[in-house]
Amino acid sequence: MIHVGLTSSSPIFLSATPQNRFQALASRPLSWQVLPRHALRSANVQSSHFSVYSSVSSDSSGATSLPVVDVIERDWSFLDVDTVNTNEERYRKADRVIAAGGIQNGSRVLVCMGSEFFVDRLVESAPTCELLLVAHESLLALAVIKEMYDSVRCWQGQITALPQRFTQFDAVFVCYFPGMGVSLDEFLGFVAGRCSPGARLLISFDQGREVVEGNHRQTYPDMVTADLPERNALEKAAADHAFHITEFVDEPTSYLAVLTFDGSGILAVVDRALV
Repeated sequence: MIHVGLTSSSPIFLSATPQNRFQALASRPLSWQVLPRHALRSANVQSSHFSVYSSVSSDSSGATSLPVVDVIERDWSFLDVDTVNTNEERYRKADRVIAAGGIQNGSRVLVCMGSEFFVDRLVESAPTCELLLVAHESLLALAVIKEMYDSVRCWQGQITALPQRFTQFDAVFVCYFPGMGVSLDEFLGFVAGRCSPGARLLISFDQGREVVEGNHRQTYPDMVTADLPERNALEKAAADHAFHITEFVDEPTSYLAVLTFDGSGILAVVDRALV
């Protein structure tokens, strides 16, 4: 059993590489002691200190909690604040993005920075996937998602450090590119090595560019480090990595870019049975 607990000590930022951070979320058996999200919001802070413990059985005293690693949980709850869309519009936009992914039975799907709301819509509306993997910086967000859907696999950390066994994706959903901490060129290069031929890459944000540039980048500059890609920059980067744009919507309150992969994938030779 893994427990995630909020401590009262001051934040301590880790110097370890993403590969060395806590990544045990990728598979069960895991059970979560999920903190209520208001624990972060009510504190009015942008990062909090978590201690991760592993329960170890003892013949004499039962389970003993041993500290494994400290993780800094930055507060991404601002992404749940939507002053642009009604509930009906949120559902409609999410369903549109999911439909554009072309998911079929047995598809392998990667969701980057996906919210609880988006993952819920994806699980409920899409066909059964061979693999549904959610990558997020937030351990808390992943714990909530894992608690809701045990079949969803989760990865916490830098997306470019994703283990090579996760490959041959048929659809990749990027729900908040500005907070991923990678350049567009770096990200497309990474995705090109993990996609199957004909895969779709969907970069979206249902509140649009104005919220990112006019609010998020000013309020959370350490977390939101990029803008949503402009079409010209996206076309150039896409061509460099064997993608082409099939749909592009850049409106004040909605953003969606759909790209199709024309290559073969550098890691396509990896056996799917290994995942």
